[in-house]
Amino acid sequence: MATTNITTANNLTLKLWGKAAFKDAVKQTIFGKLIGKTDSSIIQVKDELNKSAGDRVRFRLRSLPSGAPVTGNSTLEGNEEGLTYSSSDLHIDMMRHAMKVDLGISQQRIDFDLRNDAKAACSEWWAERMDSAVINYLAGNTAVASTYEFAGNSITAPSTNRIVYANDATSKASIDVNDKLSLSDIDRLVEKAKLASPTMRPANFGGETAYVMLLHPYQVHDLRTSTNTGQWLDIQKAAMQGGKISDNPIFNQSLGKYHGVLLVESSRVPTFSDYGSGGNISAARALFMGAQSGIVSFGRGFGQERMKYTEKTFDYEDKVGIATSLIWGVQKTIFNSEDFGIIALDSAAASH
Repeated sequence: MATTNITTANNLTLKLWGKAAFKDAVKQTIFGKLIGKTDSSIIQVKDELNKSAGDRVRFRLRSLPSGAPVTGNSTLEGNEEGLTYSSSDLHIDMMRHAMKVDLGISQQRIDFDLRNDAKAACSEWWAERMDSAVINYLAGNTAVASTYEFAGNSITAPSTNRIVYANDATSKASIDVNDKLSLSDIDRLVEKAKLASPTMRPANFGGETAYVMLLHPYQVHDLRTSTNTGQWLDIQKAAMQGGKISDNPIFNQSLGKYHGVLLVESSRVPTFSDYGSGGNISAARALFMGAQSGIVSFGRGFGQERMKYTEKTFDYEDKVGIATSLIWGVQKTIFNSEDFGIIALDSAAASH
C-alpha cells in the first residue's frame, strides 16, 4: 500500500525549534524583561541546575550594608562589616504542553500552515503560563495556588510588613470604592522600601538603578485620572530621555518613571472581587519590586535550548502532535519569614 511521505524535522531542527520556542515565549512576557543573572536583578536566574544534577538550588539573598564608618585616627582593622546573607531553597520540575493538528483534509481546506500555527500557539501558551505563574508567585496570590503552584514551591501570601493598602485603607475589609491608586501611594512605597529591614535595594539596569511597579490596567486608569496633566507628562518624560536605562526592554515597555520607580502595566496582575466590609469591592494587587524580588531556575535536561520540542505523527501521519517541555521553578524570595524584595499594594480597582 502506498503512503505519502511527510518530511519530519531532524534532531538539529527540533533543537533549533525548541530554542526558538523558548525565546519567543520569553519575549512575550513581563517576566522575561525582569530576569538577570546578578543579585541586582528583579528576578535572579540561578543556573546551577543547568550545569549539574539535582532538582533543588539553594540561593543567597544579600542585604544592604549598614555598618557605621570609622573616622579620624580610629583603627579600621577589626571594625570591618561583613556581608549579610540569608538562604532559601528553590525546587524545579518538568512542565509539558502539547498541541495536536490535522495535516490531511483540514490543512487542504485552509490557506495557512497549521503546523506553524501550532508552533506559534505553543510559544503563546508558555508566555501566558510563565508570566502568570511568576506574577502570582510574587504577588502571593494564594487564591490561584491550585492552578499555578508546582515543583513543591508554595505560593505564600504577602508577609505582614510587605503589604499596604491604597489611600487610607488599612486592610482588605476596610477598602472602599474611594481607595484607588494614586501617586501618594507610590511615595509611601518608596519610603517603606528604603526604611525596610532588610532594606529593599533597587534593581540595576545598565548601571542605573530603579524600582519597578507592576500595575493592572484598572490601576493605570485610576492613576492617570488622579494625576494632573503636568504630573503625568513629567512621568512620561523619562521614557523620552534616552540613556542606558532606556536600552533595557522593561523600560521600553514602561509608562514612565516616578520617584525612581518604573511604572509597568500588565493585565496579568491579580484582581479580586471580595474586598470591603461587605466583600463586594473589586480590587487589584500592584507589585512594587526591588532587587531579588524573585528567583527562577532552569534544569539541564534539554541542554542550551532550555525547552525541548518534540513532534509525533498519528494515524498514518495524517495528524501531528507538537509537544514542548521545560524544566524550571520559580519562587518569591523570603528573608527571615519576611518577603525580601517586594511589597504588595492592594487598591480598589474596577472596570471603567
